[in-house]
Amino acid sequence: MAYQVDCSQGDEFMIKSEDEHEVIEHVKEHAKEKHDMDLSDDEARDMIQ
Repeated sequence: MAYQVDCSQGDEFMIKSEDEHEVIEHVKEHAKEKHDMDLSDDEARDMIQ
């Protein structure tokens, strides 16, 4: 199963991987660097489609 997140903040960020942990880490990193947001693992996991 592939895990995918598309950023809802209007930029071009999208991550897709077979590894849920990898997706969570990239989403948290993107949120911090581009949107100054600190997400928990659960918040990032809730964004997975």
